[in-house]
Amino acid sequence: MSRRIASLLLLAAALPLAGCEMLSGGDKGKDGESIGYACRLSDKLPEDCMKENPTYTPTSILTGWKRADTEKKEAAHGTGQAAGEAAAPAGGEAKPEGDQAAPGDAKPGTEQPAKH
Repeated sequence: MSRRIASLLLLAAALPLAGCEMLSGGDKGKDGESIGYACRLSDKLPEDCMKENPTYTPTSILTGWKRADTEKKEAAHGTGQAAGEAAAPAGGEAKPEGDQAAPGDAKPGTEQPAKH
């Protein structure tokens, strides 16, 4: 009888662990997309990523790879702004701040002698 009770206790202890992936937030679709995205940024082919990560669906890996490819192409063509990039000033070229002018901004006849 004690053997039966031990088996039931073991089963009762293991039962909550059956869905632990769901509790930890494991979403294989999102994970696969992240892997595909990272593969594209590292210039790997999607087929290679799928071979290296057989536990994730090819669809999720390809979805992430395509998203990264689109973003990479937009950044290369300048259609999208990269993160941290400041917008161009509306008034044309930016002038240096302060009293110092850039070397090309000097007026003729006002050049200063070079220091030796």
